[in-house]
Amino acid sequence: MRDHITFGLAYAGYVLLCINLVVHAARRPRRWLLWAMAVTISTHVFLIWHWRFEWVPAHAWDKSPAGFLIFHNALAVLIAATLTPQSWSGRLLFLALPIVSAGALGAAFRYDYVAQYQWPLVSALAVTVLLCIWLWTIR
Repeated sequence: MRDHITFGLAYAGYVLLCINLVVHAARRPRRWLLWAMAVTISTHVFLIWHWRFEWVPAHAWDKSPAGFLIFHNALAVLIAATLTPQSWSGRLLFLALPIVSAGALGAAFRYDYVAQYQWPLVSALAVTVLLCIWLWTIR
């Protein structure tokens, strides 16, 4: 049950990132949507630290140093996107997409307990990229 909650929040946060990117590409950003994303992702991170790593940084680092760095850099960029002015939040969201996607897809294709998210993540990424390209070309 813990994994369903923890990683369901991760997927929900990823979908919120994708939605935020599309609304930024459409030039209709919503601050409340950024906050919803940040709260969802922060809750996921809190649960990972609590249930998986028991608040011991060495446990997180020993599992995967690359994962540790991707995970926390993604969190920092997403929180920064929420706290910065609108002109910068869009840029930070676009910066976050490859970082978050690398971590999410890497985990989904590496660990069995999140393997069910492989194709939903790939689909969300593909739809987001296509929508953003389409929105940029119609401007």
